[in-house]
Amino acid sequence: MYGQGRDVRGALQPRRRVPAPGDGGLRRADGARRAARRRPELRAQEGRVRRTVVVLGVGLLLGAGGLAWWLTAGAEPVTVDEIGDQVQTLPRGQLPVFAAKEKVAELYRFAVEHPDTLKWMPCMCGCGNLGHTSNRACYIKAESEGQITFTSHAAT
Repeated sequence: MYGQGRDVRGALQPRRRVPAPGDGGLRRADGARRAARRRPELRAQEGRVRRTVVVLGVGLLLGAGGLAWWLTAGAEPVTVDEIGDQVQTLPRGQLPVFAAKEKVAELYRFAVEHPDTLKWMPCMCGCGNLGHTSNRACYIKAESEGQITFTSHAAT
């Protein structure tokens, strides 16, 4: 058994006398000693967690800002052409701001990816007098090697 054969300081022993208190002072039961004040152990953990959350929050904000900057890099502002349609020139792979709705974005994406299909479809909205020769002209005003100029005619 644990502690067998050893004297426990301050405890009664069979056929012996009560031992005198050692250098440590009185036994806890004999005198009213106050326990040392303990600091809460969570203080260090709280500070570490708070610091981690702040660092992660700042990192996420910087990441979101960088992503927004990257997505708009190379994008020209939206302008209005002579017939009143919004026009925006963007690098290939990006869609204009007026194609923000999901269904409209699908149509603009289709116009970019399938030029031959829309090139042979006549426009049915009556915009032939505006110079539109096909349905694709309602989506894309001009196209160069690395950029596409979109028009909002199809989105309105």
